[in-house]
Amino acid sequence: MDVELRTPHDLFNGPVRFVVPPYQRRYVWSQEAQWEPLWADVLNLAEQLAPSRGRSRKNAKPIAPHFLGSIVVQPSAESTDRLPVFAIVDGQQRLFTLQLLLDAVQQACEQRELGVAGELQRLVLNPAEHRTSNTNHDFKVWPTDEEDQEAFRHAMRNELSIKGYEAERIVEAHAWFADQVGKWLDGRPKVTNRRAGALHVALTAHLQLAKIELGKDDNEQVIFETLNSRGTPLGTFELAKNFLLQKAKDEEFEERGILIPLDEFKLKWWEREIGSGRTRRPHVEAFLHHWLTMETAKDIPLVQTFRFFRQYVSTSHKPITMVIRELGSSGKKYKELLTADKFPEESPEFSDFVRRWKTLQADVFTPVILYIWQSNANNAQVLRAYQILESYLVRRLIVGLDTRGYGSTSRRLLSLLKGRGRKGFDTVVRDYFQSLESPRERWPTSSDVQYALANEKLFGRASVSRIRMIFEAVESTLPESPWADNKQGLSKRKLSIEHIMPQHWQTENWAPPSAKVAGKGETAEQARTRLIHSFGNLTLVNHLDNNKLSNATWTSKCEIYAEDREKLALNMDLLHPGRGKTPLGWDEDKIRERSERLAKHVLKVWPRPA
Repeated sequence: MDVELRTPHDLFNGPVRFVVPPYQRRYVWSQEAQWEPLWADVLNLAEQLAPSRGRSRKNAKPIAPHFLGSIVVQPSAESTDRLPVFAIVDGQQRLFTLQLLLDAVQQACEQRELGVAGELQRLVLNPAEHRTSNTNHDFKVWPTDEEDQEAFRHAMRNELSIKGYEAERIVEAHAWFADQVGKWLDGRPKVTNRRAGALHVALTAHLQLAKIELGKDDNEQVIFETLNSRGTPLGTFELAKNFLLQKAKDEEFEERGILIPLDEFKLKWWEREIGSGRTRRPHVEAFLHHWLTMETAKDIPLVQTFRFFRQYVSTSHKPITMVIRELGSSGKKYKELLTADKFPEESPEFSDFVRRWKTLQADVFTPVILYIWQSNANNAQVLRAYQILESYLVRRLIVGLDTRGYGSTSRRLLSLLKGRGRKGFDTVVRDYFQSLESPRERWPTSSDVQYALANEKLFGRASVSRIRMIFEAVESTLPESPWADNKQGLSKRKLSIEHIMPQHWQTENWAPPSAKVAGKGETAEQARTRLIHSFGNLTLVNHLDNNKLSNATWTSKCEIYAEDREKLALNMDLLHPGRGKTPLGWDEDKIRERSERLAKHVLKVWPRPA
């Protein structure tokens, strides 16, 4: 292992190729975090080399070089006598940014017919006599990702258009540097040539990097992991890919193409963050944690995902190619689960389940859902298993039970599913939930649900989106509902939760509560406040009608419900309960009656099988 200080001129002058290995990530540096500080440092050096009018460099103190950090490279088997090739083990973001900046300066100087353009070109393109028929070899640095390759080519070639690549980070970086360089060169037209020379010298001779060159026999993946697993921004998934590549090498698989099943994870969607607060993380890292939980049924701390991944791969006795295939296949399923509205290969009921699962935000059960979905089990059994899981979650939501134990509940269920023998998934899931008896985990009975809907506050305890989900499900079961065969269409309508008796009933023309409604230890008004937020006093309306309904009288509300834009059976049932006459008034007794009536439909959607 050799360590030397090198300037960009030392690194890039003469024939050379620095190539990104397949385990590295795409280009991710950004303007605020990296481009602006680098340009500020280069500009500071250039302005010292080309001082303002009236000032001279004579007798000035020597300009100290600016240290950019380190790079780790290793000679590649692709090297030839004509063109040495190095794999970039660490520092690819730094090398790419330097090349983009050098080329942006070269382009700006060429456009202004400044002499240093030719000298700079030798630092971004290999000499013609050392190029091959492969035009990729023209470049000093070359990415492994195909999208980055095309973006880099179009950014670096003056004759190519960047149309269609404007959103790529590489192209954005080049364009930003080119804009900054142009503004500085044109800032003092009389000394543009001197400024160009100063910028050239600053970039090529006054920046320094520590170049660490490994020997051919050094294990570059182990070194890469060591460099990037202790507090640096490199993600868990990149470390996992590196480890898989290392294992493939150990098992003597051909390296080239081994990671193709993981190409799915190159899509930008995987980089987007989910979660909230300190738990925000990219989709790809959330998926890896879910996948590992699915495979092991163990409690895996987020910060130790890679350690557990390495342990699992090393002890699973699966060929590394199988692990890679399974990881890629599960990734596609996970992305489909989170992004798709419809699942053409599945039943409509599966789409209903996924939509409700997302609304419930029961993310902790993702490993269970993926495990069942990827199985070869009977489709009817799989669907029943999902519906039982949904019933468990919704009933607990209605009754108001704690969700903090769901992690252990999910992992124990996974263990049972993995060892189920000849039992169907639905039988295992049903038996497991029925066996849970503690208040922290139990599956509420039908009487629990009926009581909670009729007597307990729902609005304010459950989110509006979840209450709406319950009402949409009930709507689809009501006789004469026009939405029975279009549940997904109903979920896309702009509907609001409406309080039938207004929350601020005291200020409007609503009769005060009767003393008989008061429960033990509460006043009549306290009982009304509780029941106002209960299931029976809520309904769905088009959002355009919400303001008109608001604190209106019962009579006025009935007129609006009768003209319901969505023609919801929920509101027809409100006006004509059991197809009877419209109630003359609306009070606590009517609220309880409606809760009990609609509870039957809730239990029909989310039964608890015997």
